[in-house]
Parts: sequence; structure tokens; C-alpha cells
Amino acid sequence: MSEAVDEQISAGKQAKHKHWWTRNRKWMIMACVPHVVRGDRPRGFDCGIKLKIPPRATRLAVHRSIAPRRKTIDDHPYFVASTDHHGRLLLCASQGPEPEPPVLDAFYRGPLGVHHGFPMAYFICDTRTRRCTRLPDRRLPILHPGNVCLVGTASGGFIVTDLHPTPGDQQAILFMYNSASGVWKDRVVNYPPRDRPWGGNGVVVHQMMIWWVDLSYGLLADLAFDQLRRVVPGIHHDLRFIPLPDGCELPPGTADLDKCRCVGLRRDDLRYVQIHKRDGDPAVSMWTLDQLAGTWSFDCEASFKAIWNDEGYRATKLPPEVPTVALIHPEHPGEVAYFFLHSRVFGVDLRACSVLECEFFAMLNPPMRYHSSRFVRAWRLPVSNSASNNQKKGTYAPSERGIRAS
Repeated sequence: MSEAVDEQISAGKQAKHKHWWTRNRKWMIMACVPHVVRGDRPRGFDCGIKLKIPPRATRLAVHRSIAPRRKTIDDHPYFVASTDHHGRLLLCASQGPEPEPPVLDAFYRGPLGVHHGFPMAYFICDTRTRRCTRLPDRRLPILHPGNVCLVGTASGGFIVTDLHPTPGDQQAILFMYNSASGVWKDRVVNYPPRDRPWGGNGVVVHQMMIWWVDLSYGLLADLAFDQLRRVVPGIHHDLRFIPLPDGCELPPGTADLDKCRCVGLRRDDLRYVQIHKRDGDPAVSMWTLDQLAGTWSFDCEASFKAIWNDEGYRATKLPPEVPTVALIHPEHPGEVAYFFLHSRVFGVDLRACSVLECEFFAMLNPPMRYHSSRFVRAWRLPVSNSASNNQKKGTYAPSERGIRAS
């Protein structure tokens, strides 16, 4: 398996993807379920990354010693939210013995809902060194990887935060791991949803804030990272709750919300996208959060009938079917969201109801019927000084290892 891809990137390709690759930031679309490889590994190899020009899928690969268990839709290794700019990713994976006989890198299609009691663990996957480091276990087990995030620090270290709500309680526990100390600390925080269970639909980190997402209910926000670094165990701390836009709340546990909703960043804006019905016809809407006031402003609504009639959509040869939500474009100046349909990912300017691009999305796991915002995220690529030099020659090398996009 070749994890270092050397390929020249033409000026035409760079122009086509200018909104993904800006002067200061370069984005990839990361598939959240890694490829798991068996057999003897090269010396020093725990993980690697296969970069693809967006909107195609960039994939993380890890050795089976990191993620030994069989994959199912409710138990699989998972790349969680990360804003580390040093090439590190946070992976959650169930541990335990490898199944007999050894399994291929595929989803098991047997009965769902059975975890077999094996514990989960967090790993820091360094894509520059290709090594994975397991974080120490803490006093309570991991509940949901959708409640955790990795944040890089200015000193080159990192912090992992994990929200641990207690059902039926007005408080939750916020676990924090600081690479400088090498230990987990925790504190009690208020839990504004009170008796309502938290959906755990992901975490967004922006403007010195952590935003936990429940796609049926709203957001929970925490304070600045500087305060997290100076945390004193046991001190009570308030979380801020922001509901979804009016009319968007649904009962807890509503199924498949990640197929029709997502929360994500567009530059400095926190945005919410939702597929819904308007007078019986399918439509998709976008809102932007006023982060100080805690209120949503409506941006635009697009009818899928108008999107299907767009010349760009007809050129994709896709049928006129309602897709699932993938993600919000992190840099495009307009109101642009991406969707999955029949193993394709396509971007839509929602205000203009026009399709901007469409590509095959090579995400084998999970199977196509599960493709949704749960299994992809925009990932900002670390750019080294050597990469900046190579860009002047028309190439792109994001690390000293020489990994290049294709």
C-alpha cells in the first residue's frame, strides 16, 4: 500500500479547486472510517493518509493492531473532530482480540446493536511520523465519539476534550487530556438539556469555543481553550445552550438525522443545513449563527426541483432523487453545501440552485446506504515550509514526508 503519493498538480486543477485550496488554508474531505490493513507492517508504520483532491475522499489507513475488531455500523473505528494543524488526528477504536478467522476491511452485515463489551480507546494518529499513540484510559469509559474533539495548541501540543452527559442529571462531566501533563482531568459542568439525552452528532471547534452538536435539539458551547488548560478539577462550570432555528427541534433519538442535517463552519461562520419539505416538495435550507447573540439568521432555501432542473445537475447523469447531506463548504464565499447520491458527492450553490462540481466518492466503509454527514468532515491540511516552496513549482506537498494530493 502506497501512502506517499507523488503527483504533479496542474495549474488547471488548482484553479478548479481554488475554493478548497486558498492562499493560507488547504482543505480535504476526510472519510471518518479509516481503512484497516492487516499483515506485517513496514517498520515505523502505524498509520498513513491517502490524499485526494476535493471533493474526492481523503482516507486514513491504520494497522489492524490499532483497530482489531470487526466493523459494524454501530461499532467501527472513527476519526473524530480535529482542529490540530500539526498533522495529528484523533481516532476512536474498539479494542479486544482480532476475530477468528481474520476479517477483511469491510462492514459486517449481521445483527446490529451488539458491541460485545469490548472497551474503546483513543489514539493520536500522527500523519507526519506515521505513528499512533494510545491515550491512557480514564476513570469512566468512552460513551460516544461524537462528543470528543482534538485541539492543537500554539506550543505544538494538543488537548482532547470529551463531554460525558449523565442521563437524567442536570450536570455532566467534561474530561480533558493535555499532552503537556499526559493525564486526564475532569470537571463538573452544568447540562442545560437536563433530562433530555444528548444526540452526540459531532463537535465543531472555532473562535476559541467548542460547540457540541445535537441535530435534533441544538448546540452546547464551552469557554476558551486558555481556560481549559488551567482547569481545576471539581470546579463547577457553565455550558451555554443554543437551540436550533425555530421549528427545527425534533424528539430525542430521531433516526437518520445525519442524512438530512449538518452543522459546520464556513470561514468564521457557524452554519446549519437541513433537508425538509416545503408545501410537500423537498427543499434544503441554510442558516448562520450569530455566535454572540445565540440566534440564527436564515440565509436561503433551495427547491430540489430547481436543482434537478439545473444544467449542471443534468450533466452529472444522476437521477432526480433527494440526496443525503455531506457537509458545508468550509471556504466558499457563497452558500454552498455538498450532498451524497449513488456514491457521488456534489456541491450546490443553494442561493443559485446550481451544481458546482460532482465527483465519485470512494468511501467503501460504511456501505453507500449509510453515507451521510456523520461519516465525512472537512479537514484542514497542515502546510510545511517545504510545501510552500513546492507550490511555487506547481506541486503540493503537505508534509516533510512528501505526501501529495492526486
